Amino acid sequence: MKKDDVEALKTAYDREMCRRSFFYFVKTFWDVIIREQPVYNWHIPYLCEELQVLSYSIVSREPKPYDLLINISPGTTKSTIVTVMWPAWLWTQDASLRVISNSYSGDLSLDHASKSKDIIQSDKYMQLFPEVRIRRDKSATGSYETTSTGARYTTSTGGTITGKHGHVIINDDPQNPKQASSDALREQAKEHTKTLSSRKVDKENTPVVTIMQRLHEDDVSGYLLKRKGENIKHICLPAEDGDNVKPVELRKNYINGLMDPKRLSAKVLEEAKVDLGSKGYAGQYDQSPTVEGGNIIKEDWFRKIPLAQFMAIRGNAPVHFFIDTAYDEKKKKTDNDPSGIIATTYINNAIFIFDARKLYKQFPDLIKFLPGYVEANNYDKRSTLRIEPKANGKSVVHQLQRDTTLNVTETPTPNDSKETRLNAASPTVECGRVYLVEGEWNEGFIDEVCGFPLKTHDEYVDLLCYAIDFYIDGKVDVPNNITKESLGFL
Repeated sequence: MKKDDVEALKTAYDREMCRRSFFYFVKTFWDVIIREQPVYNWHIPYLCEELQVLSYSIVSREPKPYDLLINISPGTTKSTIVTVMWPAWLWTQDASLRVISNSYSGDLSLDHASKSKDIIQSDKYMQLFPEVRIRRDKSATGSYETTSTGARYTTSTGGTITGKHGHVIINDDPQNPKQASSDALREQAKEHTKTLSSRKVDKENTPVVTIMQRLHEDDVSGYLLKRKGENIKHICLPAEDGDNVKPVELRKNYINGLMDPKRLSAKVLEEAKVDLGSKGYAGQYDQSPTVEGGNIIKEDWFRKIPLAQFMAIRGNAPVHFFIDTAYDEKKKKTDNDPSGIIATTYINNAIFIFDARKLYKQFPDLIKFLPGYVEANNYDKRSTLRIEPKANGKSVVHQLQRDTTLNVTETPTPNDSKETRLNAASPTVECGRVYLVEGEWNEGFIDEVCGFPLKTHDEYVDLLCYAIDFYIDGKVDVPNNITKESLGFL
């Protein structure tokens, strides 16, 4: 067989295999944009297969099966696969497809689009897919079109993409990890994500692929998981094996507990923990916006006591209630933030929280609820309801004082931030002076307090700080009939 015939056969084979397999395409064009020797860890063919399955509905213009959310660590070639190579491969299936891609930075978005363009204009690509050509008159770095009416459009979080619509939308790192703690920038990323979802050629057909690290419970990933539910497929690949791996069957691919032992070795991860700190590492590598065991407050700092044992030693200690009201008189709603309440007492220099709950109640319903609640939780004449004077807290205080005989007062208005106050309160918890009486509410309370400041809600954080301020700083006396001997287990 002549050399030219051999080359023709090889070209035909590579063309067919690239069209059939996105992973084969990735291996074929890797060296066009990346000079380092490739390392095809198991997650690369897995993600390629997932994207290829999603591509069937895109190419056939059939209703999409789902949107795709991928949480994965930095340095795992996620952008290379999803944002650079996948659009170039999609054009081998249908050069008329229009792709919109987004990242938190305009420069980053342009870089992704530029690398895709380098692949499409490479000698290898033009030899295998001569039918795919970029129009000379529409060949900008971040916005270019094919001669078959296909297009690649780029934007960045906060930017505009007016008048453009895509058959697929790629949202790659919509927020800068270094700015994860900014409420304003998280909201901007979520609002931009909503805008992107409106730029679809066909709402039933166009999927949105989001790929990012978890940065906060209320980041774009958190927003999508809450809003999309079963309409989104969630792939979560933390650097280390654990309960966060999704789908769970992928845990079998981890080697010695590591997702990618070559790129993310134990040594690399140890350095990342030092560089990022526990909070940063938890989000970017563990894909969990809550540090295991807690952030400012650690879970194992709280002591636990069974309800029966607590009732046996409580004696005559008075109960005090701390309330954080969410009702805003101007907004006339509590859709987003609940009111929080905890029932507490103080025994032998330790705070006991024996009930905690969140209430989504309008103002009149909250007023009706509170008397019955405190009565059911051992309220007596020595008890107080201590209400935070924010939102409609003052109105709640005044209404209860007018309509009931309950001892109601305001907690002191804080001057410091929640983070500052919780840091100040943390030694009290760490030294074992806060007990949680066992109950169904424990898990939610611990998750929120230990997850602060990366959790959506923080009512329990406020209430814990108020209780510690009142009992510890206020030096509340222990009733005379409570003795250390009766609390020998403490």
